[in-house]
Amino acid sequence: MEDILEQILEGKQTTQEIKTNRGNFVIVYALPRDLRNIEIEIARRMGGQPESSFTPVQITNFRAYATLDYIITKAPDWWDKLESAEDCPDDELIIQLYRGFLQFQKKIQKEISRSRFGRASGRSGANNKNEVVGD
Repeated sequence: MEDILEQILEGKQTTQEIKTNRGNFVIVYALPRDLRNIEIEIARRMGGQPESSFTPVQITNFRAYATLDYIITKAPDWWDKLESAEDCPDDELIIQLYRGFLQFQKKIQKEISRSRFGRASGRSGANNKNEVVGD
């Protein structure tokens, strides 16, 4: 089995299917650049207002909607007709999908932390020595 970190670094998408009573959804692992883009979308939805202008529930909703808009790669036909996850009136479904995303991110991060890819044999990262290169 190929190492998860190696797969990601080679540009291969890591996905997971989430089965719901409204159909099956496929989500993609969000890279740091993806998470940054999600945060930019959250800021856009806040319309330039400070975070303190919104309730914690509103901020969580912004985060869930922006994330789902970004990470869902396959969905039932009815979902594809929505402009945004924000247009879905089924709060339970949104919670299920967002929770699935958070669990998937955590699972992949665990796999990355256990990855042997790029590690020098016999040495741990804690014992690295600084090297000066150049003049």
